[in-house]
Amino acid sequence: MATVDRARPLSHAELDVTRLLLMHGPSSRAALGERLGFSPASMTRLTRALLDLGIVLENGNGEERQPAPGAGAGRPAKVLSINPAARTVLGCKLTGDTAYAVVCDLAGTVLASAKAPLPQANTDGEVPVGKVVSVVARLARKLARDRTLDAVGISLGGIVRPDGVVQEGSFLGWRDVDLTRLLRERLDVPVITTNDVTALVREQLWLGAGRGRSTFGIVTVGAGIGIGVVREGVVVERLVDNGQLLTHSPVDGRGPRCGIGHRGCVSSYLDQWEIEARATESFGRPMSFDDVVAAAADGDRRAARLLDAAARALGHLVATLAGALQTDRILLAGEGVEPVAGRPAMRETIADRMQSGPGNTATYELDVTVEPLTFEDWARGAAVTASQFALAGR
Repeated sequence: MATVDRARPLSHAELDVTRLLLMHGPSSRAALGERLGFSPASMTRLTRALLDLGIVLENGNGEERQPAPGAGAGRPAKVLSINPAARTVLGCKLTGDTAYAVVCDLAGTVLASAKAPLPQANTDGEVPVGKVVSVVARLARKLARDRTLDAVGISLGGIVRPDGVVQEGSFLGWRDVDLTRLLRERLDVPVITTNDVTALVREQLWLGAGRGRSTFGIVTVGAGIGIGVVREGVVVERLVDNGQLLTHSPVDGRGPRCGIGHRGCVSSYLDQWEIEARATESFGRPMSFDDVVAAAADGDRRAARLLDAAARALGHLVATLAGALQTDRILLAGEGVEPVAGRPAMRETIADRMQSGPGNTATYELDVTVEPLTFEDWARGAAVTASQFALAGR
């Protein structure tokens, strides 16, 4: 059994090998070296270091190498794989009213999960920071009772600075909250705080539907619209505009206004709050997004028109994001994505946008995958972020 050294952060080269094993599964040294451009001697050194650190395991169950002409039989190639027990991390997703937490191993397997309500917001709309810290600390103690945590990852909607300060916590009413420092003091464990969509993108790149793709985009639909980007295998940690240029791109200049005044933009049709507001006005009674979905399923044309408009806006957003990234891979995720993405209007809009011009013989197709997620999945994204932080020490 490997002795796990959890103290030393991995070098860039060691992290590259670890990342490939996580994303693509067990592999021989030769295949890893060829993919990364490392010499056999470098791979030998890296393998020995990762074995000594307990990050990888090695076995002799690989495919037999073909011998060179005139040589004897080839020896079985030793295969490297990730040691899931090398790191144990906690990921916590904060919404406006609940903390969802999971404990995961290095392979992303959820070992335990729990959730707890957050305190109500004050009269000024701010959820008390100190009480949120206490809730997260209790969840960490509960889930890590028989485990040693290597790191804790926190994800939330809004803008998080590189130093871990929550510049803008959209659903918590926070401004310039140093949540990372407060949790480190309480937990005495390395803590990283990040935007929730960015955490989800990391998880999808390492362990989810983005594995094996170098460039792709993610659109999340739920309590707000989120954008995430992977470019040449690297997660864009912070979008320069927080995704607003895309989510407020115009669809119909005669359409309804969104919450910040744009007429007929993507957000005015796709944002759940906008859908609920127009449904409430149309039906003459309070309507939640789920109520709209249920009404459309029952054949109500008003509800169906609202969802079709949202589906067309989502189709335009998908096509625009794919064109901007020059990728054929877009992931759609979130707790509210299925009722919209499942309508024919979205695929029809994408197909219309993908049409070639007259005389153009090229054909274009987008690989659009729908990934309905639970809040536990979002917390897993925070856990993967914590794993990366624990491995790299940065």
